[in-house]
Amino acid sequence: MYYAAKMKLEFLAEGSPECPLIRLYAFSQSEATRLGELVRDLAIGDREYMPLHNEAWVESVGECALNLRRGDGNHGVRESHPGVFECLLNAEGWRSVDELVEPFRESDTSGFQWLIHDGKIALLISQSGQW
Repeated sequence: MYYAAKMKLEFLAEGSPECPLIRLYAFSQSEATRLGELVRDLAIGDREYMPLHNEAWVESVGECALNLRRGDGNHGVRESHPGVFECLLNAEGWRSVDELVEPFRESDTSGFQWLIHDGKIALLISQSGQW
C-alpha cells in the first residue's frame, strides 16, 4: 500500500486509554526508511537533535511539533511547550526505536508498533493510524 501524502505527525490528548500519545501514520515505505535513517543518525551520534516536524516528508497535524534528541538517559516523550514535544533517548534507546521501525521500512507492513510506551506520552507508528 502506498500513501501519496506525507507521513502524518499528530498528538492525541484523549480518546483512548493509551492517550496522550503522538502517532506517526499514513506513510510510505520510503518515508519509514527516512525515519529509520534519522533514528540511526541519533543512535550512532551523527546527530544530536532533529526537529521531525520540519522534514519535507512529514506533515504536522494540528501544529504538532516533535523534536528528537539524543541525551544521556531515556526520558521518553514530554511536552516542552503547548503543542511542542521532545523525545529524549540515549544511543541504546534510539537503537531500540530503529529496530521497531525496521518492519515498516522492509515492506508495506500493516499494524502498529509502540516506539515508546512508558512515561506520560507514548509514541506510536501505524500506517493506518489505528492501534
